[in-house]
Amino acid sequence: MTNPEPRTPPAHVPHLAALLKSAGISNGERAALKRMALDGPAPLALHRLLLAHVDDAWQGERWLADWRAVVCALAIQRDGGFNPATPFGRALAEARFAESRLERLLAASGDTLRALALRAARQVAAKGIACDWRTFAELLFTRDSENRERINTRIARDFYRTLQSAIREE
Repeated sequence: MTNPEPRTPPAHVPHLAALLKSAGISNGERAALKRMALDGPAPLALHRLLLAHVDDAWQGERWLADWRAVVCALAIQRDGGFNPATPFGRALAEARFAESRLERLLAASGDTLRALALRAARQVAAKGIACDWRTFAELLFTRDSENRERINTRIARDFYRTLQSAIREE
């Protein structure tokens, strides 16, 4: 019997979002995940969540900082905040995310990318917009420059389509 292919990090997002809005995680753990910083000691709730719900292939130390950003972003959303019908770029536009901030986000990498992505997630959460956080996870976990450019393009196109649509409606 062979093991199935591990899911990609974005494929974990719907389950993690549903778990974070359910009674499957305590209010104390959810609060710890919301307050979690991108550096320093991670709350035990993060380790417990990752161990129980993330495939082994993505458990390594190499991925921990990206998981911190993804889990924190999901934890701060109202009612899970996951809606696959609303692209991440569209949510940024609807949250009135500044173009200059989008440009910095899409050009960033490493710790800077994680910090800027989490700021974007906080702005989306503050506006109460649910979106497809799988693209957010792709942005963080992608290491290949060609794939990263495709993700950046998708986010930017969804952002500008939403802005253009809003202008036409005025």
